[in-house]
Amino acid sequence: MELGKLKKIVSNIFVLTVFSLIGSGVIQAEHEKKDSNSSTRQLNLFLGGGYGYSESLMGLIDVKAEVQFSFSSKVHFGLGIGYLSDSNNGHMGKNFNFMSRRKNNGGMMDDVEFRMTGGFSGHQHDFAVIPFTASLYYSLPVNSRIDIFMSGGAGYYWGSFKDISKQKKNAFGPHTGLGVEYKITSRITAMAYGVYRFVNLDGFTSELHPGYRVEIGGEENEEGFWLYHHSQGEYRFHESHEELEQMMEDNAPFNISLNGFSLRMGIKFGF
Repeated sequence: MELGKLKKIVSNIFVLTVFSLIGSGVIQAEHEKKDSNSSTRQLNLFLGGGYGYSESLMGLIDVKAEVQFSFSSKVHFGLGIGYLSDSNNGHMGKNFNFMSRRKNNGGMMDDVEFRMTGGFSGHQHDFAVIPFTASLYYSLPVNSRIDIFMSGGAGYYWGSFKDISKQKKNAFGPHTGLGVEYKITSRITAMAYGVYRFVNLDGFTSELHPGYRVEIGGEENEEGFWLYHHSQGEYRFHESHEELEQMMEDNAPFNISLNGFSLRMGIKFGF
């Protein structure tokens, strides 16, 4: 089965699960409205962060803030904003004989090594995305202090990737998660959970790096441009007299896949 079809099937199953979760949550909320002794706090603020991983990025800084509205002791709805970032300082400098870079089929680079002779002025790969998310949480009590919960929802992701210039792309995608809560006091709760997202940012383009290539024998330098070809996972040298269209003709746009998970810990404050 093709990977794209498998991802579509998984996404469809996820959507059905979310709708089932919503349905059961609404029913539960209606039942608990009749309970006059319910002491559930109606508004909570979560602040936390952790580690993120995706198909294209090996490691991400992940922070999040979310306002949660409680429909009942078991059903909560959250509106959140986050920040995911990754920075790669590994561009080559002058007079190198080999280069170690990160390469990945999703467009970013993973740890591999390949040899060439030359160099170009250093640049830094910076990637950042700001997600706005909506999530539904369904909690199951373990005892008076501990709850486990599952979640589902979707978000809109504003992403940017900087090589020489900054490129901006946006995307929409669903997510699902599982976690645990520990009630410290009546107003403070510790949370730890994992979430998996299905998000792809499409249409980024590689950029030309002014640089040089050392001629055979190492006595002369030839000026030109280095260009990273994401489909082949390698840098290629283009002579300065080549036309721009010729340099870019076999360098298709690449995608940055955020399909992957985040592990977060934080504190939820009740009001």
